[in-house]
Amino acid sequence: MIGEPMARNPLPLLARAARVVTWLVGLTVLVVVVANVSALGWLPGTHVTPACVDVGGQNVCRENPTVMQRFANMGDQVPAALFALGALVLLLRFLRTAANEGPYAGAVPGQLSALGWFVLVGAPVSALLFAVSQEWLRTSLTGTSGRGWFTVWTGVFPWWSTAAGVAALTFAYILRIGVRMNEDLEGTI
Repeated sequence: MIGEPMARNPLPLLARAARVVTWLVGLTVLVVVVANVSALGWLPGTHVTPACVDVGGQNVCRENPTVMQRFANMGDQVPAALFALGALVLLLRFLRTAANEGPYAGAVPGQLSALGWFVLVGAPVSALLFAVSQEWLRTSLTGTSGRGWFTVWTGVFPWWSTAAGVAALTFAYILRIGVRMNEDLEGTI
């Protein structure tokens, strides 16, 4: 109707913001991975940095770590960085499809469901990799076991991912119903 303000679609703006954030996080992940690989001494002009772990508020380090200790030393940064990048890529894919094709496009619920499952499973797996690598590194550097990987994992468990993953899966289910209703409506007109 004349004089009625047009509804503004916020999805293209969200998709652009997600694209910028994804590029920033992607570049950060690249820097983290390159820094960790250079700490392994695999890049020209780099040398092996010591592997360190916190034991009772003090750092225990080894100047010439083994290959496995080097990989375990990367476990505190790389899994979380890769998880963040993966989640942002899935979010960007979802937002881009919803902005271009509309929220009731057939692919939108599946993409939101994929994001939900990735957050629900990926964040705890990332935290698990952190806990196992830190506990293994602590044991290999000190010769004694610490609190155990399970205790470390429960201490760093990302509880937010449970809520976010379930919420995304719930909205994907609701969108799936909306898509079916939209298809039924188009079939009757």
